Amino acid sequence: MNTMIIAWFELKRMATSRSVLINQFLLPLILIFILGNALSGWFGNDQEFKQPSVRVGLVLDAEAGGQMPGSMQTLTGLPEIQDLLEPEVVSSREEAEEKLRRGEVDYAVVIPASFDERMSQGADVKLELLPGRDRDLNLVADTVFKTFIADANHKQAEVVVMGGDQVLAAQAAAPVDASSDGPNVTIGQLSEKGATYSAAQYYAASMLIMFLLYSGLMASSSLLGERESRTLYRLQSAPVNPGTVFAGKIIGCSLITLVQAAAIVLGSMWLYGVKWGPYPLLLIVVCVLITLSSMTIATFITLVSSTAAGARGLMQAIIIAMTFVSGGFMPLPVEFFQKLGAFTVNHWAMQSMLRMMLNSDVHLIVTCVGMLAAITAALSAAAMITYRKVGYHA
Repeated sequence: MNTMIIAWFELKRMATSRSVLINQFLLPLILIFILGNALSGWFGNDQEFKQPSVRVGLVLDAEAGGQMPGSMQTLTGLPEIQDLLEPEVVSSREEAEEKLRRGEVDYAVVIPASFDERMSQGADVKLELLPGRDRDLNLVADTVFKTFIADANHKQAEVVVMGGDQVLAAQAAAPVDASSDGPNVTIGQLSEKGATYSAAQYYAASMLIMFLLYSGLMASSSLLGERESRTLYRLQSAPVNPGTVFAGKIIGCSLITLVQAAAIVLGSMWLYGVKWGPYPLLLIVVCVLITLSSMTIATFITLVSSTAAGARGLMQAIIIAMTFVSGGFMPLPVEFFQKLGAFTVNHWAMQSMLRMMLNSDVHLIVTCVGMLAAITAALSAAAMITYRKVGYHA
């Protein structure tokens, strides 16, 4: 009974606190809006990517009378290449460089003299490639022309080694694979049900987890603040043991944390259209586990800290570090951080929520939730052992 009275008092105290309402309820929704819009370019969307064509300046040999070599005409005449390249004949290398500087062409290729003749004689052939300003367009053009030269030199090597007649005979005798008809690349979705999450969804999950963990800071600050202000003496003068006070404050903070989770989930749905997936019960389980993890971390820090300021700094450092290594601020491509993040609450909570948003198979979601539950149980056991050894007193 005493525990619930203390919990109810703590719940009312925090519900009427302006700083709690702003920091725990309003601030997460503001951050979801800011990060979801500012970093939306880092995340996929439902629109199919369209590769822009590359304007290529072709520098031809003056002795050839401005005539493009037949092999190059064949290359640029392919339908697939026409979608990628826009060839333009340029009179000299200097003109090509000037057009590259002015941005009139994206890429330039200098074709040497007697290009087709050298190719037919089995001599080594090369193209001089002049990249432009855009790195992505340079990569597309490099791929086309370097592949063309590599293929040409490979065929010439066959001619040198086997002889022209034998190469032609081998090509004629090669069986035709009817299964090779059609495109060599099929565009699909990486997620199981053909969906992808947006930046708003990603940061809604990330901010929900981070601010639920921050809720434990309220419990730790309340306990240590009362110990520093000596108000716990008055509680201890009543027939209430320190464990009851401790449990009551933890329960009160847990209740306000669950209300906070509901506010963030519903607010992001109504304000930003965030879709949390078709598994509301599993989402509730994840929020409860995060709340338990937050309170157990707060319990441990409260027991080992001597001041409220020290506990606040340690709690903030732990939460920010876990959020960072788990990719909560931005997805991290570094493998070391990815492995390190697998030991955090944030990682498995994020994976659980993102898989719900992607409408993944239930067993995949349950696996992530199970890992989160295991970490929460380990934290709870560590906090309980610490409480038994250290205890909580004023």
